[in-house]
Amino acid sequence: MASSRFSRRVFLGYGIGTASLVGLLAACSQSAPASPTSAPAPAAAQPTQAPAAAAQPTQAAAAQPTVAATQAAAAATSAPAATAAPAAPTGVQIQVSTRGGTDGQIMIQTADTFFKQTGIKVNHVSYGPEPDYWTKVEAVYATKQLADVVWASTGNLLNFANRGILGPLDTIIKTDNYDMSDYIPNALQSLTLKGKLYAMPWGAHPGNGGLVYNADMLNAAGFTKVTDDPESVLDWTYDTLMQAAIKTTKRNGDRVDVYGYFPGNDYLSLTNVIGAFGGDFLNADGTKLTMDTPEFLKGITWVYDAYVTNKVAPLPVPSTNGDQLFDSQKLAMELSGYWGQFQPGIKNNAFKWNDSLQPVGPTGKRGTHLTINGQAMSSITQHPKEAWEFIKFLMSPEQNIQIVLSGGGRPAARKSVLESPILMEKMKAHKVWVKAIETADPWRQPANFRWPEFNTTIQQVFADLWAGKQKVDQAIPQAAKALQVILDKPAAS
Repeated sequence: MASSRFSRRVFLGYGIGTASLVGLLAACSQSAPASPTSAPAPAAAQPTQAPAAAAQPTQAAAAQPTVAATQAAAAATSAPAATAAPAAPTGVQIQVSTRGGTDGQIMIQTADTFFKQTGIKVNHVSYGPEPDYWTKVEAVYATKQLADVVWASTGNLLNFANRGILGPLDTIIKTDNYDMSDYIPNALQSLTLKGKLYAMPWGAHPGNGGLVYNADMLNAAGFTKVTDDPESVLDWTYDTLMQAAIKTTKRNGDRVDVYGYFPGNDYLSLTNVIGAFGGDFLNADGTKLTMDTPEFLKGITWVYDAYVTNKVAPLPVPSTNGDQLFDSQKLAMELSGYWGQFQPGIKNNAFKWNDSLQPVGPTGKRGTHLTINGQAMSSITQHPKEAWEFIKFLMSPEQNIQIVLSGGGRPAARKSVLESPILMEKMKAHKVWVKAIETADPWRQPANFRWPEFNTTIQQVFADLWAGKQKVDQAIPQAAKALQVILDKPAAS
């Protein structure tokens, strides 16, 4: 899922990751020798290249022990698989696809560890970042070369499930007597179509429901109770957030030197604000627009006030990078996600900060629908048993916890990961995200599976509103008309 907020955190949340893999590579190199050369990928796919050099270290190190140390701690509490003798090769090779970037680098290392433990060789292939990723999946499926295990987010997973590109997992789960009781029900529901489960919830977050904030700036503006403990802002309302944004914005005539808050302008961002006010773009089954309610109007007006009325936010245009503004203390707060805990641009503890949750709205709710990065199985795989074994490995708590600690994104939607004492202790903000993930509503999208088109249109039709060229009462009917055209189309095919 792509966003137009142009920040590292958003791209990481959707999988186009930029967080450093230093910790992950180091941790994996401690537990297993280098992977043997992979077999060539199918002609239609492009293999991911391992990074030649590490990127910047994650900001997690500024407030936590080194990633290597946290990995060691995780390993100490998980199965000692890394110290076991390597398994004999089985001769079976399967393929796993990702969007590349951080997800791809993580997958290469995870596949290596899996091979050492099971003898099953997993070759990684990148189909490129979204939205090209989805086109590539379709293309290689058409030529019967689709990877056995397929990364698929809720943004297009159910579309591919409906078209038979992905296969249901229910039978193999039942045959294997795999215990599903540890998984979050709403996450499984988000990956279910017509009563069948099509993926396992490898990474979960309640849309873009995070609030990254500079505690020092807020203290200077009079919000003295705010600390770098993410719980210190959990009692905020949207009125509090707007007042904080106004008071932290610094102006020099018509020029803004420091912005107070940067909202988002895509579906996953807007639904968090609108949802807190009790509104939504769609009804629960995605068959009808629900943009003509007072609650929707209140939510969209709040965002408009941030951009236009109070001018506390930079415009969401390609030249605006929220993370860079925040790193350089030109932005006090920004809407983010779970991945907001990883901020590699902040140097030497330059200021106190953290990643908490968006405020509580008048409804008493915060956050909206779960967004899941799932691990699915191709419907045409010739190795379903081995593919399922790898999916189970990806979902194992010891693997997932180490990936999260290394800057790899969102946690799996299972209690043993979400409630992990290691993540609670070592991550900057994990403790406040657990309840948000566990209680978020299931994923919601158009019933005809045209979410990518729906999301892109939202960003386009509201652009003039955020620029102050329209009023809210003009923009909503215009947007609804354009979005209804998408809902009226047949199911994606």
